[in-house]
Amino acid sequence: MQKSNNLLASKLFSRCTANVRIPLKVQQLVCYMPGAIQLESTLSIRMLRSIALFGSLAMASYAHLVAMEPPVGSAAAASEKSNRVTPLVEVIRKIEPAVVSLFTPTEANQIVSGSGTIIHPSGYVLTNNHVLPKPNGFAIRASDKPVRFEVVSRYPESDIAIVRLNAPTGNQAAAYRWPFLPLGHSSETLLGESIVVAGNPGGRGMAFTSGIISAKDVLEGGPNAMIMSNYTNDRRGRLLQFDAASNKGNSGGPLVNMDAEVIGVVSAVIQGEQNIGLAVPVDRVRDLFQRMLEPELANNKTTGLELDPFSKSATITRVITEGVTDVKATGEIQHDLESGDTILSVNDFQIRDAIDWYLVLESLLATSDQLRISYSRNNVLRETTLKTSSAPSQSVVSDRPTNKGLRYSIFEGSFSELPDFAKLTPVRSATTDILDIGGLTSDRPENFAMEFTGFLKVETDGLYRVVLISDDGSKLYLNDSLFIDHDGNHPAFPSGRMVRLQAGLLPIRIEYFQGNGAKTLHLVVEPCSDRRQISLVEMKLVQGERLRFDGENP
Repeated sequence: MQKSNNLLASKLFSRCTANVRIPLKVQQLVCYMPGAIQLESTLSIRMLRSIALFGSLAMASYAHLVAMEPPVGSAAAASEKSNRVTPLVEVIRKIEPAVVSLFTPTEANQIVSGSGTIIHPSGYVLTNNHVLPKPNGFAIRASDKPVRFEVVSRYPESDIAIVRLNAPTGNQAAAYRWPFLPLGHSSETLLGESIVVAGNPGGRGMAFTSGIISAKDVLEGGPNAMIMSNYTNDRRGRLLQFDAASNKGNSGGPLVNMDAEVIGVVSAVIQGEQNIGLAVPVDRVRDLFQRMLEPELANNKTTGLELDPFSKSATITRVITEGVTDVKATGEIQHDLESGDTILSVNDFQIRDAIDWYLVLESLLATSDQLRISYSRNNVLRETTLKTSSAPSQSVVSDRPTNKGLRYSIFEGSFSELPDFAKLTPVRSATTDILDIGGLTSDRPENFAMEFTGFLKVETDGLYRVVLISDDGSKLYLNDSLFIDHDGNHPAFPSGRMVRLQAGLLPIRIEYFQGNGAKTLHLVVEPCSDRRQISLVEMKLVQGERLRFDGENP
């Protein structure tokens, strides 16, 4: 859905030389003025210009006569009581201040255009990853002048990203507050409910279209419904389908319900089919938001708090007290925040839900170690100051002699999800220094499971991004704790997360099962020095000397 525009593109309309006679097709050219003049047949450019001049003078005279009358066709004439101000008009009025047209200059004198939604008053914008070929660009809101934006982070696995707008010229970035739209809950979407799509089609600026929700669970890259009816525990991604007009350049813009809530991120159309627009459901955005942003890991700090991503308030679900302190103004150390508390504000920023929590952490943690938190417990308002600690890193085992590769075992069976390997007996065990499922199981095309155990050799401390790619289901364990759950029937696609690792030997375990179709399993572990540049292109697979195991070959 991205749109590339040549900066030196030719003009839309060609010029005609004066006095050249242009044959007109058999139709009437009607000029609307106090007295309509109908023109037919073949006319010269000179005659057309004369008539146009006469029309302009007549219109000017007419405008002078009615200058004292209110402009009936203007927005000012459409009072709130007018029948023209429909619920649709009211929703678009709410949407317009908070949507932006995005433009990213690239090589070869090109501009990639897309759309986005401001979702926080600090200027954070939700959009598609694929409309951001570079980490910087320009955004235009309504009739404002362009402002610069910078990518904050990306999650290309689901084609979503967050960018942040610079404050308009003459305003302080820290103090400026942008209009924004709230995120809704796509799980509450109704078939047939009215929706609005806002976007930047063709790079021409913001435009609005309307329609309905046509389908709520469109398979992402799946075969037809008949084939899919044979699958159990299918984990393919789902998309929202709508029938409002959507074109190249609309990508990243919001799909909005009639409560002016964002329920999806417009991402694609189906070529060759009419009125078929697709959007990433906002509940998937909620589910992946922390994984995409990870403000605590990126700033090497932790609050020790976990929030429910789907709650309609900022509800704490878990408090990790180890290494985290809660310091009141008196200096007395306490651990006052509890699971079930609702965060209301942080350093005077309103917190509506988990999305707000992560965005405020993104704004504050780079320069602050303490957070002034207002919260509610049993309908009683409270305040506290939370002091962050260093973000935890995955521990490693002491250096020891190891061999290249991982141990693996193969188990027979028909699976729709990963089994309990402790209850199964392997049919074969060996070692391998490459996750080549096809080569390791050339004697069995389908219906088997595998378990790999050993160590990942980590060269340096730091922030890493780990990506697990599989067809069908897989899971990755670090230090015997589940890190990536990629289970279920699905085609080959990636699932990634950030993590802080220490140099040394990191214990890993990978589980995998094959139902039918392609046999795919890959692991990628790469340093993540710049979240703005996260990409699934040219990833280096973990293999060879980076995989280690103890002891002799089985």
